[in-house]
Amino acid sequence: MRERDGEAAAIAEWSELLDRFERDLDAAEPSREPWRPAASPLPAPLVERARGIARRQQRRLERLEQERAETAGQRAALRRVPVAPRRAPAYLDLDG
Repeated sequence: MRERDGEAAAIAEWSELLDRFERDLDAAEPSREPWRPAASPLPAPLVERARGIARRQQRRLERLEQERAETAGQRAALRRVPVAPRRAPAYLDLDG
């Protein structure tokens, strides 16, 4: 019975953690709250769900890396834009 209670507690703990990961993946902005790893090993009934979430996280990471590279390229292009117009004399005083 104690073993069954331990497994139920592990399933509850991991379910809550996996729910959090799914919410973060579905949200426009992920939670800013820190998360803690589960204290227990991943229970066998949740392995496939966890793998699915890991695949989704990997795809998200790949998209973020692409966006980061694109943004870095855009920033590099914008760095070439002069900040202020250059102050060059409009006339040259030859007599003076």
